[in-house]
Amino acid sequence: MAKYRRLKFKRKNLLKGMTPEKPGIYKFYNKNGKLLYVGHTRKLRHRLQSYLQKDSFKAHPTKKALRPKIDRFYYNVMPEKKARRLEKNGKSKAKYNMW
Repeated sequence: MAKYRRLKFKRKNLLKGMTPEKPGIYKFYNKNGKLLYVGHTRKLRHRLQSYLQKDSFKAHPTKKALRPKIDRFYYNVMPEKKARRLEKNGKSKAKYNMW
């Protein structure tokens, strides 16, 4: 079982280097603990920071809808192929994963 690191979804947690620039999987949860979104990326810090961008006109519609609902996130560093496989398994349970 993979070990996930849990953090509050705040700008300071992403900018202080608390999230690595490595490949992995991330999960967003709301205040009630319900899974909202599962994703994988090559650079965790860059992808998570993209959800906090102020330029809403550049943001993807899913990011716009998610941003106000995210309370906390979990991430785990792992090889990209493994992250992609885990993402596919978790998407069916997440509200904002559409594919």
